[in-house]
Formats: sequence, structure tokens, C-alpha cells
Amino acid sequence: MHAFPAILEFSEVTIESSPHYETGLWNSSFELNQGELLLVRIERENERLPLADATEGLVPPMQGSVMFLGEDWQGMSADHAAAQRGTIGRLFDDEGWIGDLDVDQNILLAQRHHTQRSEGDILEEALKFARMFGLPGLPRGRPGSVRRWDLRKAACVRAFLGQPAFIILEQPVRGVYADLMAPLVNAVQSARQRGAAVLWTVTDPHIWSNPAIHATTRARMFGSQLQTVEEES
Repeated sequence: MHAFPAILEFSEVTIESSPHYETGLWNSSFELNQGELLLVRIERENERLPLADATEGLVPPMQGSVMFLGEDWQGMSADHAAAQRGTIGRLFDDEGWIGDLDVDQNILLAQRHHTQRSEGDILEEALKFARMFGLPGLPRGRPGSVRRWDLRKAACVRAFLGQPAFIILEQPVRGVYADLMAPLVNAVQSARQRGAAVLWTVTDPHIWSNPAIHATTRARMFGSQLQTVEEES
């Protein structure tokens, strides 16, 4: 038994595929508690899944429920759901930059919007993560003018900023494995030690089987079915 509600719980969740997703989810159930990490291997031909969006309550299930911190996303008011999403850090597969804001503004935006932290406090933490991920500072300029590998590092900074309760990493080291794997594993471990839960998706089987990640649970997507493959003690 856990003293606190699960950070994330899927109960028999079914979501149909749509033009936005290459495949749906069928009857998927799992639970993530504090400090746990679910590592999911997906197939390259079915990379666009509703899994990450569903964890944030952005796509409603046809059947089943998605609970975040003990509450069903579908029962939350719009304001409360927005506030809850403010406790989630996410590295989007497409990085999800707002094109008319500079990269440094993108990174700081959620903390400015969702918290009462001072600008100096937010910036100090962001610079700490920037150095951790191999950046000399926060990249300036519009996303289209920043190098691809620096954008991926900046996306890591944004995902971990603000000590989120839940972190979603969508193929975070694709194309930049050598530069990012070690600092990312360290950042994930630190986040888990303070109680964050992590969902990490990959297509590379070598990353999925990498013991350095110390996944609590490994799972694979077989079509629209999420199947647990291995659990560590």
C-alpha cells in the first residue's frame, strides 16, 4: 500500500486512433507512484500515440479513466486541470515550441504562468539545468534559428524546470544520444529521488533495454495494446 495516491493511473483506457494519432490505445491499465519510471518501447511506424496526451487529460478516453494525483481528469474544471498540468514537465517528441517566442522565453513560460516564483529564482534554476545538459546558457532567438541539438537540450531544461510531480519524455535522446543520455539519466534519477514519476517513450531497442535507466517497469506497444514486459524489484 502507498501512503499517497498514485501520481498517474490508467484504468482500462481505450482511445480510438484519429488523423492526429497513427494508432489508438486499447484497454490499457497501469499505475505510476512516486519515484517510479515506466519505459515504453513503441514501433517506428506507430510513433504518434495518444498515450502522452492522455496522461495530461488532453484527449478523453472512450472507455476507462485516467487519474492524476487521485483525480479523474474528466471530472476536473478547466481551471483546475490547467493548474494540475502546471505540475507536469514534458519533452514533446516534436519539442512543441511556440514559434513567435524566443527559446529562453519558451523555457520559462510555464513557470511564469503557473507559479508565484520570482523571475530570479526561475532563471537561476533554468541556468542550472542548462549547464547540466551542456548548454552555456538559455538559447536565445526563435526556435527556427537555434541548432536542432541545442533545441533538444533546451527541451530537457523546460521538462525538468520547477520540480514537476510527473515528467513525460517522448523519445528525448533521438538524434542526440551521445550528448544527452548521461545528463538525462542523472536528471531523471534526481527527480525520482524527490518523488517524481516519469513516463519515457523510445523507439530504439538499445535504449529501452539500457540498464542505466533503472526503469521500474518496461512495457511495449503491440499495435494499440500496452503490454508490460519486465518489472525490476
